[in-house]
Amino acid sequence: MSSNTGSSRRPFWYARKILGILSGSSLLAAPTAFAQYTASGTVTSSAVLVRTLSVSSTTALDFGTFAPGATAGSVVMSAAGVRTATGGVTLVSTSQGSSSTISLSGTPSTTYSVTLPTSVTLTAQTGNATMTLNSFTTNLTSLQGTLNSSGIGAFNIGGTLGVSASQPISTYSGSFTVTLSYN
Repeated sequence: MSSNTGSSRRPFWYARKILGILSGSSLLAAPTAFAQYTASGTVTSSAVLVRTLSVSSTTALDFGTFAPGATAGSVVMSAAGVRTATGGVTLVSTSQGSSSTISLSGTPSTTYSVTLPTSVTLTAQTGNATMTLNSFTTNLTSLQGTLNSSGIGAFNIGGTLGVSASQPISTYSGSFTVTLSYN
């Protein structure tokens, strides 16, 4: 057996030890997983209930008494209760008619919006003749109002009633829905 002093040869087991250290160090360089962090907190919630809007018509929209002519026309009732006629219609003073008054109640000092129909058909009590009610108006600005500090409010509605030439003589009636909602 000869000794190899000063030789650069290393025994086999030494090379395996170096490889083991290198492969172990590559594991150290691998990314490590972090534990997830969770948190919780308290959330507050609240609700405010308001009174439901209550609506009633205290005065009907009444176009009064008038006579049809040989040409078509209309009867206009303003929201202020002023009646005028156009075309072949002649107003008769027997009944002046009136604008409709709508009364409402709800949550004090709240604002509301009004939605009116586009048109309504009035039907004769005798026969099947009709007239069209449209062009609704109110005394509210931009169809909005405010309930007073007691939760009470009111507004008026007017409209235009179309009258055909030689409209059949009868009493005409119909109804329409006014929708109110809080703003």
